[in-house]
Amino acid sequence: MKIGAGKLFQGREDVVIKSILWNTVIEVFNTEKNIDVTPYLISVRLNAKVIFVKTTNPLINTELLLLDQKIKKLFSEKLKKVGIVFYDFEVKYI
Repeated sequence: MKIGAGKLFQGREDVVIKSILWNTVIEVFNTEKNIDVTPYLISVRLNAKVIFVKTTNPLINTELLLLDQKIKKLFSEKLKKVGIVFYDFEVKYI
């Protein structure tokens, strides 16, 4: 993970990455399925190159797996906009 030269994200990279993924999951699910998934999301956790998105509903997890490529693409684009380069990551829905 390489962080941009600015001091804006210093020490807060994990929080920024989690927040961007959280909002991306909500945005993609709302756009594709027209359902607000916010009440079903519990947490986003970073562990090396794996990001875990925890939900309350296994059906939501299944739908998120179907939307995984769109989520990853939009997530990567948003990270690049704020100057964070995050290579070879995997998102798991639990």
